[in-house]
Amino acid sequence: MVKKFTLIFISAITLFSIATFQTFAETYFVYDHFTFSRNGTDTISIAEYDNYNKNMVIPSSILGDTVTAIGFGAFMDNTFIETALLPDTVTSIGESAFNRAYNLISVNVPVNCQIVEEGAFQNCKSLKIVDFQSPLKSISVQLFYNCTSLETVALPSTVETINNFAFSDCTSLKSVTIPRATTSIASNAFRNCPNLTIYGYADSYAQQYANEHNIPFIAINEYELGDVDLDGYVNIKDATTIQRYIASIDTLSPEAFAVADFNADGTVNVMDATAIQIMLVS
Repeated sequence: MVKKFTLIFISAITLFSIATFQTFAETYFVYDHFTFSRNGTDTISIAEYDNYNKNMVIPSSILGDTVTAIGFGAFMDNTFIETALLPDTVTSIGESAFNRAYNLISVNVPVNCQIVEEGAFQNCKSLKIVDFQSPLKSISVQLFYNCTSLETVALPSTVETINNFAFSDCTSLKSVTIPRATTSIASNAFRNCPNLTIYGYADSYAQQYANEHNIPFIAINEYELGDVDLDGYVNIKDATTIQRYIASIDTLSPEAFAVADFNADGTVNVMDATAIQIMLVS
């Protein structure tokens, strides 16, 4: 997608400048490194970034208006950004938003994001970290198609559907944790993922799917991933429990070991404790 804008005017606002562009019926504004459009009187959709920093941080508001959306193809073909931090105000990520952002390594799906449209992260060949913070119900078509560096994904407990080619051609994908809520997975969702193991609950649809598609399956227990002390909460005590296990001070029961293996690599080590700490900070 090629974005073509026609400059109309530039006006000064306080000490900064905001430029206005127009393409067909849509009006775009440029301010503080971002191009955006207005969804209404007080909400904003991000349309583009000027590559000010490889670690892109999208603000929660611009000029007093709330950023609620990442627009269609907003960062498509952007080969500059390496990390993307989205604010909790974002409720939707548009189709192909990060498509072919080849150097993107990590991204978060914020807590209030209800919609992530088709192919939002497809062809992000450097993507390794996807931090799901939101209660998504659906993993859209081709969401992570051809993300060849992606190794592990833990889906939100609310996910009900994994659609066509969602993880297809993720050739490095080793583990996907699928929640009990999932009742529909497309037959081609994990096409050409030769190293994949599915983690899920015993007697769940995830196990049925894995068996039907000859994908290795490992059952996890009813405790939340990261709840190492099995108290029903994931907090700093769980990271400490892992550290005590590493130091041979404490032992872990089979149930605790399963949820302590946060990155699903078959071992419990300092990487798992660090992953829990990062999740808590996020």
